Amino acid sequence: MDETLRYKIALSLIPGLNAVERRLLLDHFGSAEAVFSKERLNQANDLNPKIRKNILQGTALQKADEEIINIEKNHIQVCFINDDNYPKRLKACPDAPVIIYSKGLSDLNASKVLAIVGTRHATTYGKSLTEHLVRDLAQVFPDIIILSGLAYGIDICAHKAAIANNLNTVAVLGHGLQEIYPVMHRDIAAKMQCNGSLITELPWGTPSAGWRFIQRNRLVAGMSDACIVIESAEKGGSLITAQMTSDYGKDVFAFPGRPCDEYSRGCNLLIKKQIAGLIESAEDVITGMNWTTSQKNKQIQRCLFPDLNPPEERLYHCMTIGEKQSVNELAIQMETKIGETLSLLLQLEMAGLVEALPGGLYCKKEI
Repeated sequence: MDETLRYKIALSLIPGLNAVERRLLLDHFGSAEAVFSKERLNQANDLNPKIRKNILQGTALQKADEEIINIEKNHIQVCFINDDNYPKRLKACPDAPVIIYSKGLSDLNASKVLAIVGTRHATTYGKSLTEHLVRDLAQVFPDIIILSGLAYGIDICAHKAAIANNLNTVAVLGHGLQEIYPVMHRDIAAKMQCNGSLITELPWGTPSAGWRFIQRNRLVAGMSDACIVIESAEKGGSLITAQMTSDYGKDVFAFPGRPCDEYSRGCNLLIKKQIAGLIESAEDVITGMNWTTSQKNKQIQRCLFPDLNPPEERLYHCMTIGEKQSVNELAIQMETKIGETLSLLLQLEMAGLVEALPGGLYCKKEI
């Protein structure tokens, strides 16, 4: 048994401590092994007696022994906070975990890591935004890592888009590596181990729970250069991740939407509160991050939004991809005259955003 690893894992399993306190303990004693030295513990007069008792009772070391068996049996990589390969972005956060477990191949210290998060109830519009954003970023930065939480909606869409564009993608889990939640994302999780990694701070056997997903959001924020929110209600995990990212002093971006759309309100709120910068394309992200691009890839081949005037853009957002809508119906939604609506539809059709169908119907196209 690797004794050094045993003490490192045991440090993460001492009961009654949070991530900040574990790091303080490590800094005070100088090494994980020293934390469990009875002599050193007895000399630490300023140490909380309850913490000293929790360390001396030995349950953390016993659990570490069990954890090492699971690690070896399931081919799990372990990264300690003082290891060279520990994510440097995360290490800079005061509440970074002392241990992270992973399965996969990703370099967590890649030059560019971008978190993409959003509602679990993603609309067709939100999924399209995600797919096009990841595609356009991949064209310029083929080594960028896309980070998310493997949840329904925008998260899984971001992971799938990354794989489709040959990007590495990392999922941060709110449970141990013994399971995948949700279960229906197992196939994607398996692919990600060849095109990225599954990451967690939680030991083997830790079940999923709502509060743990909120806790893991700090890892999503901490491991990335910036966080992009694509569709969110006024409350939810995406806004928590965005706030954490901002609190860490990192950039947050959000796609705006119509005020009447439930899953645009969160993004609009982030922009209104100046927590997030407004973006409409991958190019906006690149500019906002001051990322330099090679001359060869200076221009992104396709923008998410062509140049539209405000009425055209408003009509575009009123429509749903794949849904056939009449001029009359759109005129009512827009509160405009039918002639004016027809003129706007013609402009959108000429821009390649709308398709005219028989019977006076129109359909929004994927861009």
